[in-house]
Formats: sequence, structure tokens, C-alpha cells
Amino acid sequence: MTMYPLAEEGVLVIDSGLMAHGLPFITPAMLEGQVPVWSAALDAWATDALARGAVDELAAFRTRAPGMPYAHPTVDHYIPLFITLGAAAHPDRPVRTTVEGYTIGFSKCSFQTAL
Repeated sequence: MTMYPLAEEGVLVIDSGLMAHGLPFITPAMLEGQVPVWSAALDAWATDALARGAVDELAAFRTRAPGMPYAHPTVDHYIPLFITLGAAAHPDRPVRTTVEGYTIGFSKCSFQTAL
């Protein structure tokens, strides 16, 4: 269900976090800059789904996303993605990626929704 488009009210919705959030699985190599395969695979999958506006694909992350359950052992750091998409005027439209890269092996991808 789409939330009322908050942009019409002059409200900016900011969602913060990392696309992958498998803190229990951090390794010394990740602290030195290595990106684990499961983190990179999840990032590529989510970036592609966001670029296509594939909200249903993103919602099925537990069974469709690569890197599970390492990338998200719990849902609390993934669900805010849907708050941001739900606040967009057009959550099914492709997003614009504004920041890319990794920190401690986790994607720090940032995107802007269609207004």
C-alpha cells in the first residue's frame, strides 16, 4: 500500500542504513576493505531491482535475494527501504542512485526516489 505522497506536503523522507547489514558476519578481511561475495551479490540484486522499479522483487528478498541470511539476519535494517518507497509519489518507478561503494564490506548505496 502506498503512503500519501509526502512530497506534496513539503516533507522530505530520509532512510538511512546499509543495503547489507550482516554485522554478526564481519570478518577481519572486511575491516581491511574486502567485500564478501554475499554482500556484493545482494547489492547488485537490490540495485537492479530498484533501477527497474521492481518493488515486488524487493519485497520477496528472503527467498529471492542472494546473500541471505548473511546480508540481513533480521529484517529491521531492510524494512525502512519500503517506508522510503511508500512515501514516494511513484514507488514503482526506477530510482536514481546517488552514492555507490562499500564500507566494512557493506554497500553504502544511496538512492533518490521519483517525486
